[in-house]
Amino acid sequence: MKKLVKKILSPILKSYDVRLERQKNEIDALYKLLYDQVHNLDHTLPFSASQTEEAFGFQWDQMKEGEAMLSDAWFKENVTHIISERETLIHKDWFKGKDIIDCGCGGGRWSYGLAQLGANVTAVDINTSALEGTRDVLRDIPVEKNFILTPLEQLSSQTPAGKKYDMVWSWGVLHHCNSFNTAFREVMSLVKEGGFIYLYLYGRESLSYSEDINLFKNRVRYNTLQTREEKMKFLVDMANGDTTKVHQNHDLFAPLLNRRLEYGYVKKMLEDNGFTDVTRTINCGELTIRAVKGRIKPEDEKMILHPEKNPWWVERYL
Repeated sequence: MKKLVKKILSPILKSYDVRLERQKNEIDALYKLLYDQVHNLDHTLPFSASQTEEAFGFQWDQMKEGEAMLSDAWFKENVTHIISERETLIHKDWFKGKDIIDCGCGGGRWSYGLAQLGANVTAVDINTSALEGTRDVLRDIPVEKNFILTPLEQLSSQTPAGKKYDMVWSWGVLHHCNSFNTAFREVMSLVKEGGFIYLYLYGRESLSYSEDINLFKNRVRYNTLQTREEKMKFLVDMANGDTTKVHQNHDLFAPLLNRRLEYGYVKKMLEDNGFTDVTRTINCGELTIRAVKGRIKPEDEKMILHPEKNPWWVERYL
């Protein structure tokens, strides 16, 4: 009897498995198509641009605390050291009195660190909540401060005519922009001759395309949840119950638009726009890039730090 049942059910189950596999492949193909459209380097889909902007607007308004934020005592105490000796590899003395524009200031942590180093800071963001938070953290620091509300794709039209900066800083922002290529050209255009650009971008080396697709599926899943309670539970579950990581998980899962860049592509764009000495400053799979517009000044060359190994400070939170 068992053999008869197995003989009858075997082709049925096999057909069912084939249909399931076909359905899975079709769903995966749709995810890949959506992923590629969302992460196009010239322009994303309108809904993913607006959704990503709203996600960060909520984050900087409602989720200000977290690891590696100004609410984190270790980070706040060490942010100037991180900027100088980990991120840019430029001596602290260089920053004093320099004009630096923070392109995508978010909650103001890097603007704060740059101001503490003595730089005059122009903070830029697409969200008013980010600029308001940054204004608050810079309030008592005696440097020149300016604030600009604009998408980075329109940045040069919103800065003072002809204004160039000693450093353009953009940490973890360009890969979220509506048009990566346009925003990148805009920030490059604001570096003065002999000045620096510093970028942190998600790198393809740190996450394969297939792994990124699976992460994208979770982003889609998160954004289909209906209530704030459901979304918070998702973020806490993804952090294995560690509520201190909710801010970082929101940053990871809430915005649909999270491009990953190839170093060669970014390097070529910099060189095509007149930058030299393109350097990856940190030993990690992400892209931490410092470059010089034209030729570095002799006095600035003396300020460049050359550690034998520069570990990624973010690893303390992983």
